[in-house]
Amino acid sequence: MSYKILAELIEYLEQFEEDKREGNLSDFILWINSKLFTENKTAEQSDHDELAIAFKVMYLNKGLKRDTKHILSGTELSSIDEYSFLLHLNYANSFRKMELVELHNMEAPTGIEIIKRLLRNGLISEYADNEDRRAKRIKITGKGASVIQDIAPQINSVFSAFTETMAVNDKVKLSGLLNMLIEGKKE
Repeated sequence: MSYKILAELIEYLEQFEEDKREGNLSDFILWINSKLFTENKTAEQSDHDELAIAFKVMYLNKGLKRDTKHILSGTELSSIDEYSFLLHLNYANSFRKMELVELHNMEAPTGIEIIKRLLRNGLISEYADNEDRRAKRIKITGKGASVIQDIAPQINSVFSAFTETMAVNDKVKLSGLLNMLIEGKKE
């Protein structure tokens, strides 16, 4: 029996440990996939691949916004971003305004406008932060929680339909790959 493949795998594992220093099996699998499928590409192919990935992510984002718009049209919410702000507030006691904006990777003025609309509609309330008097904290109101409860099943249905053609392990892989992109943007 030849152990040529095993020897090659061990070389990759050593290289992974040198590059990453730590990680689990999932991290190694994602790392080795990126190594194997990008090592021999030309710069022209790589640029095209990066453009295609960016386009596909934007395309999917627009599709989700379109698919949820009809659900939101019958509520006091005008965008999926407003829904996401409320949803995060529904799972936490409160956030500082800028924490919530940064969590959504938004420019401050855009995020603050969303917060103002939610305040105007009585879906959230604000109060002084005990740790930093300059900052304001926001929390969901009973009315906001009611809106989330009413539309969450419909929104979840759209999200489920979005990935229904994928097997569970493909969803896990995609989630891991998207996490790599997100973490890469934070560095």
